[in-house]
Amino acid sequence: MKKILGVLFVLSIIVSCNNSPSQDKYDTFSDWVLQNSQKIETLEITEKQDDLKLLKQIVGNAEVVCLGESRHDIHEQFMLKHRFIKYLVEEMNFTTFALEASLPYSNKINDYILNGDGNIEEIMSNMPAWFLWDTQEMKNILNWLYEYNKGQEAENKVNFYGIDIVAPNNGLEQIFEYLQDVDNLYFEQIKNENFGRNIIEDNQWQISQQRYSELPEEEKQILLKNYNALFEHIKLNKDNFISTSSENKYDWIFKLSYSANEANKMFSETDRLKMGLIRENAMANITFWIKERNKNIILWSHNLHIAKAEFTMSIMLENKIKGMGYILNQKFGNSMVSIGASFNQGGFQNENITFEPAKPNTIDGTLAKLNTDYFILNLKGNSENKDIEEWLNKDNSMRVQGFEMICIPKKSFDAIFFTNTISKVNYNPITLEKRRN
Repeated sequence: MKKILGVLFVLSIIVSCNNSPSQDKYDTFSDWVLQNSQKIETLEITEKQDDLKLLKQIVGNAEVVCLGESRHDIHEQFMLKHRFIKYLVEEMNFTTFALEASLPYSNKINDYILNGDGNIEEIMSNMPAWFLWDTQEMKNILNWLYEYNKGQEAENKVNFYGIDIVAPNNGLEQIFEYLQDVDNLYFEQIKNENFGRNIIEDNQWQISQQRYSELPEEEKQILLKNYNALFEHIKLNKDNFISTSSENKYDWIFKLSYSANEANKMFSETDRLKMGLIRENAMANITFWIKERNKNIILWSHNLHIAKAEFTMSIMLENKIKGMGYILNQKFGNSMVSIGASFNQGGFQNENITFEPAKPNTIDGTLAKLNTDYFILNLKGNSENKDIEEWLNKDNSMRVQGFEMICIPKKSFDAIFFTNTISKVNYNPITLEKRRN
């Protein structure tokens, strides 16, 4: 295993100082890291992938690999995950890429990477709820998948899915179009019923949430009734609809109706925690659905969503949260690996945002002491040293989005990839203008 050169620099400084209990602890921790980590040489896509060999050891025989991120807008973490995806696809035969993006719109991306259908710039810029991912970094990943798929037989091509429920309007459009073809009588009965489509803003789900909060309770109950009735109708007419269309088409529409129903439940909920848990549970169930149809899955999502154990947040310390990762882990067990993300410092110059160096005793700050630009640390390695085991198995904090996540490192993640300095992702021009407006 390749040693982290930066640690040697740190150790040389420590050796030159007087010994102390804290230094001894850090020496021991550094030695353990040397045995359980690998320096990543570059962010750039390269045919030489020896610096990612530790991934194979971390993943092992797992069939679900979750790739986390500290924020949804870090250039370096996107670049590293592109390299991880390439390695998992080429070296470990993964054939499914699932993203924390809206399920209803993901079929357009899938059609592009499988068949080259459409223009990728137009697809990414025109798809509601996609602005978060409409970056040059993500476009490069999707274009790489397209080029890879061109040289593969059908069974080896990489498929694409979204797992999120927050933008249901396009899903409703697809459902209604389907019902017009397979059950026009029912479509005529419901086409003018209230599904709240005028208040749903697929581009920004927080707007939908706000508008729902302003609805009278009576209207919320009508929406809950209508969405659930739609879902149940599609569920109960499975055999008839399959015979009229196809099993694959029905399967897609059924999952869209599930997604829309859960989105409506989420928007109707007034309790912030309960709202979040509806979303977490729905994303887990969509992932289960994807896994039933695909052997190996790469799942890209935020650290908060892929943590395998319960955690708390600095903005909500009184609540232990069991998110999507916890739910997935209950079913997949050793067949699932979660790789979290961590960073030290940096800034988004165009937004005048600065990230000061991580606090020394946090997960981010501890890893920053290794003085290495990029590396991946395997947390599954045991140690007989009580200080290391305490660090691995005790609550600690790491930065996520605009606050801190408090978790047990070893229980939450199987590995962590680290970036010392971060910068902003590069939004594609049309989306950049949308964000400014």
